[in-house]
Amino acid sequence: MHFRLRNHIVQVIRTTYDPATKKPRAEIVGRLQRTDPQVDDGLRGACTPVEIAEVERWIAGQMKARTVASEHAARSLGEQIGRASEWFAGTHDLDSAGLLAAEAQQQWLQLRSVLRARGLLD
Repeated sequence: MHFRLRNHIVQVIRTTYDPATKKPRAEIVGRLQRTDPQVDDGLRGACTPVEIAEVERWIAGQMKARTVASEHAARSLGEQIGRASEWFAGTHDLDSAGLLAAEAQQQWLQLRSVLRARGLLD
């Protein structure tokens, strides 16, 4: 099985050998949502149990990678904020700085809401 990432979709691809052309042939057997990949009935019907197990292993690996990346972001957030502060203090590109500041403020409001809800902020 092969997994092709496309925007918000993951294509699940089976490659088989075509004896007529003597070349491999790729066939999309299903699609997964990238944000919350789940094996649905359509994919389950198009794949063998061995292939389904492979898809489930791939999903588990992707979820683990996402969790690790999120933890890394949380653990390095203080350092990143410090670097951003230095850049904002010294930049002469105020047009870009304004756009980035607005984006950062929106993300900060979301983070602050989560931290408050979890009892991590005063």
